[in-house]
Amino acid sequence: MKPYQAIGWSLLQTSAITAIVSTRVYHGLRPAGTDVPCINYYEIAGGTRQNGIESQTFSVNCRASSAGVARNIARLVLDLFAGSDGKGVYGTQNGFDIARASLRVDNGLVPEVEDNIFNAPVDITLVNTVDTVS
Repeated sequence: MKPYQAIGWSLLQTSAITAIVSTRVYHGLRPAGTDVPCINYYEIAGGTRQNGIESQTFSVNCRASSAGVARNIARLVLDLFAGSDGKGVYGTQNGFDIARASLRVDNGLVPEVEDNIFNAPVDITLVNTVDTVS
């Protein structure tokens, strides 16, 4: 499993998140015309690889037709990836060893006027040993 797959797998295994977005979790850009609420996520620049440890930052975009629902999804994502304080995603997830998953930036709320929806993006950092990446 690759780091981006571990993120998607973790999101889809969290019933509080799927209760809101169902299976609408996408790696990469949000497909045009996708129903909301949904999540799309992608790696952003600045990843490092040193001494057998890889660290990558992903933008997780939580979209909904109302600001409150978008922020609620973002809070659930933050809870899921709060591994650095001993809860949330931490340890082995579907055979993928996560050394740490933690919040890097909470970007608040971004109205997307062209689609009349709200985006609550959060950036998370995933740290793993290189040998866990297939």
